[in-house]
Amino acid sequence: MSRRTRGFSRERELARLLYKRGFAVIRAPASGAKAKRVSYPDIVAIKNSVVLVFEVKTREKPCSIYIDKRQYMKLLDFVERSGGYGFIAVKIMDGRGWRFIPLEMVEETRGGNYKVSVEAIEKGYRLDDIVRLCSKTRCILDWAKTQLPP
Repeated sequence: MSRRTRGFSRERELARLLYKRGFAVIRAPASGAKAKRVSYPDIVAIKNSVVLVFEVKTREKPCSIYIDKRQYMKLLDFVERSGGYGFIAVKIMDGRGWRFIPLEMVEETRGGNYKVSVEAIEKGYRLDDIVRLCSKTRCILDWAKTQLPP
């Protein structure tokens, strides 16, 4: 199986996982589609009016991931236009599963590209965290802050 085919397979896997958790999901396979001027992420998922935007990566074990500046900027542009949240979704094949790294944790390199460090991958959200982000339920303390006088 080619590297590209494995990447598509991981994108479909994530889309199915999110769909099973109640998200409306679209996979936008634009790699190699001559879509240079338009910003297309790998996956867009929506639940309870919360938009999540994913760039999907796969690694055999946790290691730093480097992202081309142009690819990162297109992802960031889509996130800003949608008003959503952007993540680098990393499937670790050694049994650790999926990690979701918010774009705020992605570092710019000296060369102007971007890097997801091993530490960021280890601290990344899990699927349950992503589902909670889109939950309509609120913590009682959050509710109390808005309801009680100061």
